[in-house]
Amino acid sequence: MTIDKSQIKYPLLPYSQLVFDSTRWMPAVYRFPMAFLWRGGSKEKDRIECAICTAIANHPVFQMAVDWRGRHYPSSLKDILHGRYHDIELSTQGEYVRITTRFSRILGDGRSGQILIEDIQRAYAGLPLVSDDYWAYVEQNEQQKSNAHYHISHDWLINEFADNSVPVRPTIDRKCLFTVLPPKAGLYKEDYSDWQERILSFSEKQHLSIDGIFSLCTALAIAEYCGTDEAALTWAYEGRETPNEQRIFGSLHRDIPFKINVKSPSTNHKSDLIREARNQIRSGIAHSDYPYTLTAPYNKRWNYAVNVLNTTDLEDFLPSVDLPMEMVSMPEQRYAYALLDIEILNRKESLQLRYRYSATHYKESSIRRFASLVRKYVEWLLEK
Repeated sequence: MTIDKSQIKYPLLPYSQLVFDSTRWMPAVYRFPMAFLWRGGSKEKDRIECAICTAIANHPVFQMAVDWRGRHYPSSLKDILHGRYHDIELSTQGEYVRITTRFSRILGDGRSGQILIEDIQRAYAGLPLVSDDYWAYVEQNEQQKSNAHYHISHDWLINEFADNSVPVRPTIDRKCLFTVLPPKAGLYKEDYSDWQERILSFSEKQHLSIDGIFSLCTALAIAEYCGTDEAALTWAYEGRETPNEQRIFGSLHRDIPFKINVKSPSTNHKSDLIREARNQIRSGIAHSDYPYTLTAPYNKRWNYAVNVLNTTDLEDFLPSVDLPMEMVSMPEQRYAYALLDIEILNRKESLQLRYRYSATHYKESSIRRFASLVRKYVEWLLEK
């Protein structure tokens, strides 16, 4: 008997599951608005809409359905621009076509938006699109749960990160829960452009990614802020490791735990800390097949850890594609979706850290103090 795979229901990918669980009590959470202006006016509107529809149809996750248990499966849409987790509207605005979108984070990660824009570009130019093997990836993700390495990773991660006494964030100022509404969002920016060349040179020389550099400095800052010898956090790994995965729109990224022991015998000197950070990055990736930080019961702790992520704004990405389109500035987020995220924005000629924090839990003065500690350790690393 042949099994019809289109009828199989799969668990959501780990981060999509987190978003799905959040929508049970906050239906609109993780649903982000964006807007674009495409030069061309009414004469181009149909062609633009066709390109967008072609690109959306190329990515199966847009047509998925999710049952009450959080298991998703292939489905279909009557209107490709308006789905269960996305809405796209086109209207003419003088010499432009305005494209207003709202996507749920349940659909995909930061890289996914870039993949979609690249497909819109190709569809607009009449070029073929590379197939998105989302359901094959999901099936493979399920099959690997029975592999020996998956269980080895599970045991290694628990052994490495089970100590709940190690702080995973700076001490909060106000102890309050995420209740009916998300906490108020706060944003603080630190410019590192003057150090960009030195940081990138240091990264190359030490074979430590920029994610690793700022994860190390952030962990050291947490330890000093909390008055401890150890600290931990998570960092975002893109997770697209095969050619097929490069074109998948989905939540393929992985939040990987990272821990530093400042006083251990192996980390008495700067070179030892750098080596340990390098090992944390490499071993974290090697064991990332098990989604430790997003899996119960460990997620109760790690959902509130600092997350360090190397990001690219779509506004910065658009010039790399051949489209007469620009982003429309949108208001900053009203609500915080984490206690503290640290975004690394590494542009061509600038480098910035953005501290996105819960203003319900942290005072701005505390975030400024914490950011100054991160900067102190970056400067310390760069010292010769």
